[in-house]
Amino acid sequence: MKKILVTGGGGYVGNVLCRLLLYEGYEVRCMDNFHKGQCDALIALASSPNFEFINGDVTNISDVEKAMRDIDGVVHLAAIVGFPACIKQPSLAAAVNVDGTHNLLEHRASDVPFIFASTGSVYGKVEDVCTEESPLNSVSLYGDTKKAAEIAVRSEPNTVCYRFATGFGVSPCMRVNLLVNDFTHQAVTNKCLNIFQADFRRTFIHVRDMAESFLFALRNYDQMQDQKVYNVGANDLNWTKRELAEYISKQTGAFVSYAEIGEDLDQRDYTVDYSKIEEAGFYCQTSMEEGILELINVVPLLQIRHQYL
Repeated sequence: MKKILVTGGGGYVGNVLCRLLLYEGYEVRCMDNFHKGQCDALIALASSPNFEFINGDVTNISDVEKAMRDIDGVVHLAAIVGFPACIKQPSLAAAVNVDGTHNLLEHRASDVPFIFASTGSVYGKVEDVCTEESPLNSVSLYGDTKKAAEIAVRSEPNTVCYRFATGFGVSPCMRVNLLVNDFTHQAVTNKCLNIFQADFRRTFIHVRDMAESFLFALRNYDQMQDQKVYNVGANDLNWTKRELAEYISKQTGAFVSYAEIGEDLDQRDYTVDYSKIEEAGFYCQTSMEEGILELINVVPLLQIRHQYL
């Protein structure tokens, strides 16, 4: 595989992935419509002869047909991501996350490898440790749309689905509304954290490791596609919100309060087992502690960037 299409390549994960693929010698075709803005992070890639940008939308058939021409592999990241964004625009979430995925599958040559970024949110609220064989019990529209898209992908040949843990860490296209990123930003900026349902369990992965996992799949595709679905994260990155808050407080001096009344609107509560992806040979390299230190260092830059918003 030489030329890779990355849908949503201008986003939080896509920016890191496009850079990694270019560094590793791939040609990259990035398709994004920047419906939230924030396109500046891709400008640095425009000078590379191996980088091509298409201003396109996965819900638009002509854009999809153009993007699929002469492609050796697809990494499908484009989505309305996360619980709040999907609730705010439910019709758009269904159109992009489900219909857009169908469009890509329909216009892909069957011999072109297709790697889909699904999510651990498809598990929802689970008592036991989640494996790839666990029942899917999503508790949000985001999880529902990703579950529907994943079912479509898994029904097609020559595909791999990655059920990612929640991303964290620094990206050229920064997101502050991810749990670890938000906690760290609040702790540095406000010197306090107010935590609901502190003992809910979550699982995480650094954004660089998310990008590296796609590279791993491209390099080991014959092996990976046989198993179809992988949880992607690390067993030592299963943390409760309390554990996160206490560690961030220790690093920043922020005061932590635990609310007795009220609840987090995001009701995910689960621990995930990542043995399958590790047995395939992929291991996350960035720890929670390292990622939080990065975030602490970048908060002053974020404050400058957003001071007029």
